[in-house]
Amino acid sequence: MAVVGNEVILESDFQYQLQLYARQNQLTNISPFLAQQIFQQMLTEKIIIAKAEQDSISVTEEEINKELDSRIKSLIDQFGSEQKVEEFYKLSIIKIKLTLKEDLRKKLKADKLKRQRFQGGIKVSDREIKEFYYSYKDSLPMASEEYDLYHIFVIRKISDTERSLAKEKATKILDSIKSGVDFSELAKRNSDDSLSGLNGGDLGWAKRGTYVKQFEEELLRLNIGEMSGLVETEFGFHIIKLTDKKGDQVRCQHILASFPRLESSDFETISYLNNIKKEIEDGKISFEDASSKYSQDNQTSSKGGHIGAVQIEKLDSNVILELKSLEQGKISNPIKIGDNRNYGYELLKYTNITPSHKMTLEQDYEKVKKYTEFMKENKEMEKWIDEIKKFIFIDVKL
Repeated sequence: MAVVGNEVILESDFQYQLQLYARQNQLTNISPFLAQQIFQQMLTEKIIIAKAEQDSISVTEEEINKELDSRIKSLIDQFGSEQKVEEFYKLSIIKIKLTLKEDLRKKLKADKLKRQRFQGGIKVSDREIKEFYYSYKDSLPMASEEYDLYHIFVIRKISDTERSLAKEKATKILDSIKSGVDFSELAKRNSDDSLSGLNGGDLGWAKRGTYVKQFEEELLRLNIGEMSGLVETEFGFHIIKLTDKKGDQVRCQHILASFPRLESSDFETISYLNNIKKEIEDGKISFEDASSKYSQDNQTSSKGGHIGAVQIEKLDSNVILELKSLEQGKISNPIKIGDNRNYGYELLKYTNITPSHKMTLEQDYEKVKKYTEFMKENKEMEKWIDEIKKFIFIDVKL
């Protein structure tokens, strides 16, 4: 559909973005006007990427992997489980990471270029905020219902029993391979990475930096045809076999024995939080001091567990249900938060509810300020893109 520098926009890319937008916004169809906006957004992104490449903007593997982990977690939150993500994309999580990685590399380069261009951020004056409000107040959305929240969060850790069970399964598989059973057949029958298991554990070709640290370190140590011992990662225990190598790319098979999720381990975490809740309710410690002492959320524990005002649509449905049945200032039961692989439990309380209302300058100054900044940023961005276009080859084939 378009060529921008060395980048292209394919019809399939465009259709994917339309489907993604429709799913995220629960739309059954997308108007031609909205489709044109989505295409223009894709075009703008490619222009910035092309300029970032032209200016030799670089990003580190650590930056890419951090963003990759965040993106995968977001996908899991969106679909509800790791398995549902794999079923939707018809790829294993490892393959999805591989597919996303190069796109994220480009995106991070573009983001770095944007930060350089708008280094000081977009600043708006009080006069600009008031002008924006009085010009657009009838078009502004309703301010959402908000809860002023505090929490105590504890990570649900892998128990010794769960680690032991996964290791026992992996050891039996490894022993079978050593006794002559075919690696591919064992992967098909026993690997908990079910999608790669269908292909005998084959993960295809991958560049260096694709896999988690422990997996990759062991993989790079192997010679072609060699097999590892047990390798523990956040996913479980792996057995890895290097099948080919060329340049900075490797191809391997693996068999995964993932950590089982035993209810007994969840009960331990829930019981631990219930004991903290009882201490607070008995007056032995305040909620704020308990959060500082026990909470594993480093961003809020230093503030007595204060999360701040959170819009109701940004909360999980199970959190909303708990809050709706909770009196102001009281403490919730332990609530599970996170995806099925990485999750924990939290105690919540709220000190204030702000009902949904029509935005006013007096009550919603900070929200109006953000809308003003957003509009000003868009205008500045349009000017910048017009400047960049003078130096980038662009051929739109519509």
